[in-house]
Amino acid sequence: MYLDSLHSVFNTIGGMIFQVVLISPQIFHFEVIVTSVANIICLTMIIPIYWGQYREAKSKFTISLILLFLMVLLQNLLFVAYFLLYLPKSCTGAMGPLLFSGCEFIVLTLFLKVSEDE
Repeated sequence: MYLDSLHSVFNTIGGMIFQVVLISPQIFHFEVIVTSVANIICLTMIIPIYWGQYREAKSKFTISLILLFLMVLLQNLLFVAYFLLYLPKSCTGAMGPLLFSGCEFIVLTLFLKVSEDE
């Protein structure tokens, strides 16, 4: 009985959120741009740190990380350009890039935290 009322509360809240999303799909486009810009900022902080480590150690692993970060930087620049120039007509067109950029942001902040601790 308690779980049924709790389930209906979550369905009501979920329905309200879904209606807001249907009314305003541009919020996802804005979020992709914001997340990509945050990723670009993290990358501009991470790349010089790893470049300094590469100059000291000359490790193939470090240069591989730098190249990976440069590719992710290019990808985020393309995301920003794409979503500024072409806005998909539905929310589903932005959900994949938003999820991908969000996961990238988490990983990049972890890289930044680890590299600043050393």
